Amino acid sequence: MSKTIFHLDLDQFFAAVEMRDNPNLRGKPLLVGGTSSGRGVVTTASYEARKFGVHSGMPMHEALQRCPQAICVRSDSSRYVDASQRVRDILIDYTDKVEFISIDEAALDMTDVVWHWPSVSALAFEIQSRIEREVGITASIGAGASRCVAKLASGMRKPKGFVHIPPSKVAEIMGPLAVQEMNGVGPATRHVLNGLGIRTLGELAIYPTDVLRNKLGSRGPELQLLARGGGNSTIQRSEDLPAEKSMSHETTFFENQTNTDAILGRMMLLSEKVARRMRIAHLTGRVVTVKIRYKGFETVHQQKRLARFVHMETDVFAAAKMIFEQIYDPSRPVRLIGVDISQLVPMGRVLQEELFTPQQDRDSLTHACDDIKERYGNNVIGYAGHMLGPKDSYSARRGREFGSISFRYAGMNGR
Repeated sequence: MSKTIFHLDLDQFFAAVEMRDNPNLRGKPLLVGGTSSGRGVVTTASYEARKFGVHSGMPMHEALQRCPQAICVRSDSSRYVDASQRVRDILIDYTDKVEFISIDEAALDMTDVVWHWPSVSALAFEIQSRIEREVGITASIGAGASRCVAKLASGMRKPKGFVHIPPSKVAEIMGPLAVQEMNGVGPATRHVLNGLGIRTLGELAIYPTDVLRNKLGSRGPELQLLARGGGNSTIQRSEDLPAEKSMSHETTFFENQTNTDAILGRMMLLSEKVARRMRIAHLTGRVVTVKIRYKGFETVHQQKRLARFVHMETDVFAAAKMIFEQIYDPSRPVRLIGVDISQLVPMGRVLQEELFTPQQDRDSLTHACDDIKERYGNNVIGYAGHMLGPKDSYSARRGREFGSISFRYAGMNGR
């Protein structure tokens, strides 16, 4: 008996959360992840913006050239993590066989669940309805006997779509699709397949296996199996996944950097990325490591074990900045900077251990700030980077002033 695998993909996720919280943005071309001045990279583009050829990962200045009427908003990771967690809570109500692939994607093994429903589609529509009703965003779901088929199906009828490709319909539905539609077929592999005269999944499914192996190695037969509707159908639950020992991010400067403020600003951004990854994975860590690579490729590391487990960028950056100041040689240009946090454990375990310990002042401040943003908007309160002069770059301002809080009102600078 074949399995029933669901692949759930939250539609235009970051943009959807922004439109949920600000209905005036609905129906308009929206770019999340940068500024209207063209700085940053597009994290998510709304469907209205995608009509102009804008896509995730595109530099913001290029996106605005293609769609000058687009509205730009900065990312707000805390709200995205919260929405993702609420979706996860809904999915776990249906099965514990859930693998959270990313903040907006999940794979579910519904084989033992679907029999309690009138049909596969009835179960999918119920999940979609709950997500829309309880979280305020929409999801597309694909169903199939393997993960590959389910993922392919989830993207066929967006947004808020559902496509089921049972084994008996694989050749009919998947056969006409271009080979690049299948996950795992990039430009290089597509070039090889096209060179063999293979342009559709149907052609790939019936092509001589020996020739594919000769041209693509073991990858050739694997792709053919996927084109036939086979492949992996195993779902790894969070508790079954191997524990991550550490999380890190590093960046190489375009030019060797001597500006301490700019280096600290970049370190702040790295701390944000690491902290966001930890929160998404529901992990918290205790050891922070800073890596500096100078011109000439000499690399130095130093780590610090913190007094408590952390998963907020404020805490990660505070420790990283302290380490940086201890090991940094300002007379030497910096080529690369990195931040790593290790000794990771599940958040639930630490929260349970600290349940009866006094709350830290910083935690209370964080919650207070969250409450203010919830009531009056995200831009009412923030870090005091904008208090510096225009000569400083954005990252330099964040590095130097991080840790201060400013309030601002309409028509006023922060004070």
